[in-house]
Amino acid sequence: MARTLDPAAHAVRRDAFLDVAEGLMRTRGWDQVTVQDILDAADASRGAFYHYFDSKEALLEAVIERMTDAGMAVIEPIVANPGLPATAKLQAVFSTAGRWKTERSDLLLSLLRSWYSHENDLVRLRVARAGAARITPALARVVRQGAAEGVFSPTSSDYAAVILVALLNGSSDDIGRLAIDRQDGRVTFEDVERFMAAYEEAIERILGLPPGSFVLVDTPALHVWFD
Repeated sequence: MARTLDPAAHAVRRDAFLDVAEGLMRTRGWDQVTVQDILDAADASRGAFYHYFDSKEALLEAVIERMTDAGMAVIEPIVANPGLPATAKLQAVFSTAGRWKTERSDLLLSLLRSWYSHENDLVRLRVARAGAARITPALARVVRQGAAEGVFSPTSSDYAAVILVALLNGSSDDIGRLAIDRQDGRVTFEDVERFMAAYEEAIERILGLPPGSFVLVDTPALHVWFD
């Protein structure tokens, strides 16, 4: 007789592995964590681990995807708010996402070097694609609203959203690598500020916003990530 799967119990057990992985990342960094470390911390068997995840890299991907889901949960109410004009909505989306990431900076900073290693190239690409699929429709709604309000002037709102997400994915990648360079003393904080200003200028031009009207990452958050 086939075994009946309890979806709620399955999700709880899978989340327990994710919780353990996040905790080990915070204390050791991902490169130092082995599958056996995860099994020991979770008091689980190797068979139980591979029931949920094909590999350690698959577990990392699941941790990041869960973080993406949590991030989208704070962004989506902003996008859906009928009382916010588009310019305020655009800024609120990025400010809220930035605060959410900054609150988890200890975990994210511990992941940086392993996340940008060649071993994680495929996982990083898959996570970026999954994130883009989630955020692009939300940004397109904001851009369409801004075009209707006459404050954004893209030729195509939907394609502008696609380009914005590609730019933002690139900025996330570049910012991560820049944080590593900053940790290693290869760049100054002023270099970081100039870099961010260039990204903000690009976003303003895509949407037809006045220069200096959009902030991708505010100064206090920059100090958390780059000091």
